[in-house]
Amino acid sequence: MTRPRTVNDEDLLDRIDRALSSRRTSGTWTLQEVAPAAGISPAGLIKRFGSKADLLHALARRWIDLVPSSPTGQEPEEELRAYVSAEFEAPSAGAAIFALEELLADLRTPESISLLSEGWDKQARYLGQLLSAMRLPRLADPPRGALLLLDALHGSLYRRGVDLRPSPPTDTLDQLMEVWT
Repeated sequence: MTRPRTVNDEDLLDRIDRALSSRRTSGTWTLQEVAPAAGISPAGLIKRFGSKADLLHALARRWIDLVPSSPTGQEPEEELRAYVSAEFEAPSAGAAIFALEELLADLRTPESISLLSEGWDKQARYLGQLLSAMRLPRLADPPRGALLLLDALHGSLYRRGVDLRPSPPTDTLDQLMEVWT
């Protein structure tokens, strides 16, 4: 008889995501490293998700699911600022490098590339909707502006990774907003 699951997959993924996001160092991570944060053994993680790669795909799918499909109805600029801050703020240079390493790893397999493409497309659509709802007279094409914003935010992660005058991602947003108003 199998033991009942005390924690659902969503909660496990949330715990693992928090553990990985709060890393202060770069480099590859192991199932042994995240298992304590998840409250499950490495073998339990393998049994649950299949492999480390499958766990990464589950984390990517979770990220895609968490990207809003449309604005929530609050003030678009406030919603945009909150989203940018929550999604692109790295707590340290090590965490920024780790995020970039994970991004490069995502470009190694067709399935990961597909998930990354799906996630970025959803993110760009959402950001484009927010930008469209704002009064930005010098932004003629909000969907293209959303892609530019994503590019700039990922660039600021690189800057954070090397501690080259790191600034919060909202500063990057503010600079683009200045140009667009």
